[in-house]
Amino acid sequence: MPRNLDEKLVDIEQSYRWLKSGYIKGETENKIVAAQDQAISTKSFKNKILKEENESKCRLCKQHEETVDHLTSGWPILAKNEYLMRHDKVCIHLRYSICKALCTETTNKWYTHMPKPVYEEGDVTVL
Repeated sequence: MPRNLDEKLVDIEQSYRWLKSGYIKGETENKIVAAQDQAISTKSFKNKILKEENESKCRLCKQHEETVDHLTSGWPILAKNEYLMRHDKVCIHLRYSICKALCTETTNKWYTHMPKPVYEEGDVTVL
C-alpha cells in the first residue's frame, strides 16, 4: 500500500474507486498507479533510492525536492492554472448537485450543466 494511504485522513476505498470505474485508458492508469506507489522516476527517487549523485531539486521550480507529492500537489507552476481549473470543476459539480436537490432544471451530466448565474426560489438563493 502506498505510504500516503497509510494516514488516517485518507479514505482507501475512495482512493481506488477511479480504478474500478474503467473510464481511464491503460497508459493513464499505469501512470496514476505508479504515482500512488511513489514509483515515478523523479530526481528525488534517483537520488535517494537509486543512489545516483544528482541534484534532487525540481527541474521546473528549482525550489523543492522533486518528489511525486511535489509534482502532484505542491507544484507552484500547476497551482496557477491546473489547481484553479480543478477547483472550478468541483464548484460546478457542487452547484449541479444543489440544483438537482432543489429540483431545478438540470442536464443528465453535471459537466454539461449551464445554470443561470443566480437561481432564486422562495427563501433559497443559489449563486
